[in-house]
Amino acid sequence: MKHCVNCGHELGVGRFCTNCGHPVGRVPSDTGWRTDTAERPAVSSTPRFPLFADEVEQPPSAVPPYAEPRRPRPPWAMWAIVVAVLVVVAGLGLWLLVGGDDGGTTARPDGGRTDRAETATESPAPGDASPPGDPADVTATATVEAPATAPPGQDVQGNRVDYEATNMLDGVPETTWRMAGDGTGAEIVLTLPDATRLRSVGLVNGYAKTATDARGRELDWYHGNRRVERVEWVFDDGTTVGQDLTDSTDMQSVDVDVTTTTVRLRLVTVSAPGTGRAARDYTAISDVSLVRAG
Repeated sequence: MKHCVNCGHELGVGRFCTNCGHPVGRVPSDTGWRTDTAERPAVSSTPRFPLFADEVEQPPSAVPPYAEPRRPRPPWAMWAIVVAVLVVVAGLGLWLLVGGDDGGTTARPDGGRTDRAETATESPAPGDASPPGDPADVTATATVEAPATAPPGQDVQGNRVDYEATNMLDGVPETTWRMAGDGTGAEIVLTLPDATRLRSVGLVNGYAKTATDARGRELDWYHGNRRVERVEWVFDDGTTVGQDLTDSTDMQSVDVDVTTTTVRLRLVTVSAPGTGRAARDYTAISDVSLVRAG
């Protein structure tokens, strides 16, 4: 017997049909009920392909294959990139510093070569004196005392005019200190905040102001008041410097080289009062000057 009597499938080696499991040679029952105890599903009457047909390749799934996630770049790789960039930048900066089209070196007399950058920043040898600074006017930092002060007056417009000693420190020639009468022998004391090395002292030796009265006539207060003709400057260490003054409204100074806190301005000679419409019997000084050494 070559075919199964139950399903007609070609028989192989064994006692049961490889398609439906029916015993070889047994005639099927007409009732359609199975007598064995196995709860197998009903046998299909449709012939099946051989068993190896169950092993045919399955169609590709619609779900895409699993893709392995991309591994992150190790941290050390990023640091390596940063270090490489820094090395390139440093090398470029060094090349620009010592090289370039303008030449990075200059020849020395002995035939060697010296970096230009080195010569440009060469420091002075130990013991070399630093360059002196600029002199500075320190008059405004001082305080002043005068032996006497004239009472206030009025200008040609009727405005009040004061003659306090601080007018000598403001740098404005049109303001003045003045005292009544002949100031010969009077001493004005100037005090600096601390010991200061001075390089010059000076003064404007009268009332350096002009005005025009109601009738249009000029009033020359410099020549109308008394003018200081000679003074002495006395410093803390006893140094005394004499100064003769000319008939001028300019600042007249004398060079000194002294360190002091106190400066005494002694009026040695004072002129007689002036004449004319502006004549007044007052001794006047418009400004003083104290210049610090650099």
